Amino acid sequence: MPQDLGLDRTKVILKPHNNKWGKLFEEEKKFLLDNFPGEILEVSHGGSTSIPNIPAKPILDIFAVVPSLDIARGLKDRLASFNYYYRGEEGIQERILYAKGPAENRTVNLHLVEKNSTEWKNHLLIKNYYLKHPKVAQEYAQLKERLARQYPNDRRAYGAGKNDFIKEVLAKAALEITV
Repeated sequence: MPQDLGLDRTKVILKPHNNKWGKLFEEEKKFLLDNFPGEILEVSHGGSTSIPNIPAKPILDIFAVVPSLDIARGLKDRLASFNYYYRGEEGIQERILYAKGPAENRTVNLHLVEKNSTEWKNHLLIKNYYLKHPKVAQEYAQLKERLARQYPNDRRAYGAGKNDFIKEVLAKAALEITV
């Protein structure tokens, strides 16, 4: 992947929104659909790199629908041949995570989920809510920037600091957005 993506998995560095992220997502989406037909059924750009005008860690979050999590686990060797490292559930039961690139330069987090899962639904809810409500996305951006300054070397603390805000947004989105 080009220099527009990549970050050490332990660091929290936010970059201004880069319009190239959408194009890089489309390239990776095509690659996944072409190389895993029948196994990867649908692909969606997630996370902050998918929301215009907010900063993000320069790592694409890609959500991909699979027929089952057993199939997702079974892709381990084939995905490894394309530089995707198996990370497993990592505390989220409805998702199998693969990370692309070495630990010091991750470029993609690939979240494999089932179509009817809460993880897929939440991904769509929050993304669509931020796109519909740019002011809320900006509030999220301000929180992210504050947390990035506070926890530049602690990705877990950075993520935990966003949890309450994300839960509030998901609750609002569930009342307004249909997925």
